Amino acid sequence: MVRNSSRRNLMEFSPTEISRAITALATILRYGIDNSNGIVTIREEYEWLKQYLFLQQTRLKDGFESTIVIPPEFMELKVHKLLIQPFVENSFVHGFKNIERKPMLKIKMEMWKTDRLQIVIEDNGTGMPQSVAKQMNQGIFQETEDKNQIGLKNALYRIRLYYEEQAQIQVESKEHQYTRIYITLPVSSEGGRKTV
Repeated sequence: MVRNSSRRNLMEFSPTEISRAITALATILRYGIDNSNGIVTIREEYEWLKQYLFLQQTRLKDGFESTIVIPPEFMELKVHKLLIQPFVENSFVHGFKNIERKPMLKIKMEMWKTDRLQIVIEDNGTGMPQSVAKQMNQGIFQETEDKNQIGLKNALYRIRLYYEEQAQIQVESKEHQYTRIYITLPVSSEGGRKTV
């Protein structure tokens, strides 16, 4: 969790920064603990994401750029809570580790084929060999000590656990350049599952 990831000494923060960071951290922890496997709106996920990114900006002293694109009409759609959290956290904990360029994170949601929600999460971190990404797309996970791959494996497993065959996940990556995740879910009012 973010509470173990501080890179700046507390003496470097102003009282206002410390207060805002504590508030953001409390919000993140409370959101994660309260009914962690529940169903929430994308608006709630967006509010969590803003707090998480603010905390990371504070920690890294504005050392990264982020872009979030979510159409207003998507805000009341319902998904599993903390749906994208493992992917975002994986970028910061593993993907951006030891890169020399400025870290960048992009998150975009759009309608795909009229009745499916597509979430795209992209970072310019360490990436992975294209052959490994291809294996992930086939559900093949080799034994590895690469923490970036392990983090993605766990995140992908969580999506499939929640949505089973209704979710489509595509991993694109190039070593030392980027990783891009496509998550496609059926649109409905109940956690992305179609109601019949």
